[in-house]
Amino acid sequence: MSQKLYRIACAYLILQIFFIGYISAQSEVRVPRRTFKLQREGLIDAYQSLFDGDSWAARGKGAIPKALECYLKAYAYNKDCPRLNYKIALCYFRSDAKYKALDFLKSAFQKDPEVAKDILYLLGRGYQLNNDFDKATEQYTAFLNSLNNRTKRKLSEMVTKNIDECKAGKELISKPKRVAIKNIGDSINSKYDDYNALLFQGDSAMFLTSRRPHKKRQRPDKINYMFDENIYYAYSKAGKWDKAQYLEDASFNTKRNEAIVWVSQDGTTRYLYDGFRKNGDILISTFKDGKWKHPKKLKGKLNTDGSETCMSITQDGNTMYFISNYDRDNIGGKDIYVSNKKQNGKWGRPQDLGSTINTPFDEESVYVKPDGKVMFFSSKGHNTMGGYDIFRSEKDAGGVWGKPENIGYPVNTPDDEMFYRPSNNEKKAYFSAKRVDTRGGYDIYKVIYLGSEKKMKLSSEEQLIAYFDKPISEIFNRVSEEAKIDSSFSMKGFITEVKHSKPVVAKLTLIDVDKSQVVATTLSDTTGAYHIPLPSLKKYGVEISAKDYMFFLDIVTMPQKIENNEVIKNFALTKIEVGAKIVLNNIYFETGKAILTAKSNTELDNLTKFLQENTDIKVEISGHTDNVGTLFSNTKLSEARAKAVVTYLIKHGIPQEQMVYKGYAFSQPIAPNTTKAGRQLNRRVEFKILSKE
Repeated sequence: MSQKLYRIACAYLILQIFFIGYISAQSEVRVPRRTFKLQREGLIDAYQSLFDGDSWAARGKGAIPKALECYLKAYAYNKDCPRLNYKIALCYFRSDAKYKALDFLKSAFQKDPEVAKDILYLLGRGYQLNNDFDKATEQYTAFLNSLNNRTKRKLSEMVTKNIDECKAGKELISKPKRVAIKNIGDSINSKYDDYNALLFQGDSAMFLTSRRPHKKRQRPDKINYMFDENIYYAYSKAGKWDKAQYLEDASFNTKRNEAIVWVSQDGTTRYLYDGFRKNGDILISTFKDGKWKHPKKLKGKLNTDGSETCMSITQDGNTMYFISNYDRDNIGGKDIYVSNKKQNGKWGRPQDLGSTINTPFDEESVYVKPDGKVMFFSSKGHNTMGGYDIFRSEKDAGGVWGKPENIGYPVNTPDDEMFYRPSNNEKKAYFSAKRVDTRGGYDIYKVIYLGSEKKMKLSSEEQLIAYFDKPISEIFNRVSEEAKIDSSFSMKGFITEVKHSKPVVAKLTLIDVDKSQVVATTLSDTTGAYHIPLPSLKKYGVEISAKDYMFFLDIVTMPQKIENNEVIKNFALTKIEVGAKIVLNNIYFETGKAILTAKSNTELDNLTKFLQENTDIKVEISGHTDNVGTLFSNTKLSEARAKAVVTYLIKHGIPQEQMVYKGYAFSQPIAPNTTKAGRQLNRRVEFKILSKE
């Protein structure tokens, strides 16, 4: 390893220990009662919550949600305490929602610029996680300038690496890949870490590793307050994954950490990680004579004195790539090693893949395609945007691995992306990450590559989805077929709150309404700004989701004349609060009746999901009509239609006590009843929040 790379690696270690030592910082940055006191009432409970938060934070990563809950109780008493804001930010950095740390860091810094010695560095990281790379660079630079000469010499190259990550991030985001990314859902993912999807039997079966509690293992680990790793499996039917099941086999799931790290395509050979042996070793088990053999150590010299955590084997079974922190010929941290099987069936001595692939920083989750010519892996080095990014390398005719390429945004982000696993269909892959829609911890996501570029023309019509001539049940029935997209055109703007124009961090999904197909996804930053590539000659469905906001669906059509190949479009979201309401534009009934049609299912399913994710609210479903007919008949019809919606929701698992229904007939028009278009607007179903716990 070169002297420069060695210095960077050492600086990285120093920075981790002294400047972002989350647990120590949590306790060292104390909040004296005199600086926290606002009034006598509530002080004791609030200060106790703050103390409890410190106690939970010290228990480890798994206790962070409890620490955050305590700190936020104290925050409700005193939102202006800079040290408390700092502690909350540290919790968010260790949580599933790292991007939320930024607002609390800014508040802490505004009230006390010297609240902690690493505040400027953490501000940089906060901006970086929110894709605001210019401001992140400013803060990293300010952090360097704040250091004394001795500390600056130790840390300058590491902080320069952070700045380089921001440069890489700006470049990668400016050229987003044409992909659709989707959380594969609650049947597989839990509110705990779920990762390393291993597909076999023609992609119809999956093994995964999960840290969710199980009836046999209900207590979290004493060191990090997380549950041990267990092995789960699932099967795919008609393109959908069944619920993941615990592998009920004491040879595989024991009282320790276990994970399946590789499985043969026919499913008859399993390779396991055993965290109990040495620092962690790989074992093998085969299915013979109608039963699984007890996992045993691999023959040869593959397992080292280091920790072997992940592996991949070529289709011929003769070459294995794996991750280890074995210090022999190590470039730095965890590296990728290769071992070849000898004629006697034993594995040869591992060889580090060298500095083209490995860096002074950690490499993880290696995968080599069956032919052994293409490798995917995660790394904190190379031109990462921050954290672990996924990289791709090809082997040349001489057997030499080429320079790794970042597979790009939005698969990669400034946070961690790991365990990239292509399916048999090269247009699809699975990986593990934490996104806005994570169920908790790492979730398994599917990425679909949408195809090649194509020239486009734009039309000028703009139209709300309620009046579009194709029902939403068809428009938003997204499928995994190829889409042609030209990334030279894009749409950008801001996503804000309706009432106060406050910026909202939200996920925006763009949908080809003709093909019922996802085109691209993006995430707005902390200023509410978003940027997304556009296909051609299409009207696009826009689906926006954000925590604590109502779901949003709309249709946009591109104007004929645009400047700089960009379309400007802003969106406003309604916050989940008492009195908030939206029109369910795509609820359809049989004419003159209260019988729902199949076209309503997509809108109703969206509403079902929303209520499942917001169990603390009570809502009113209301029916409305135009003024054609009598008040009695319209009241009866509007109430029956509202009841039909509630009945559907109850059948799909929403508690009856969470909803009420009412018919208002034509007493609450939203348009004149003097025109056909106005009467159409007035015939509607509305959703209103009555209370929020």
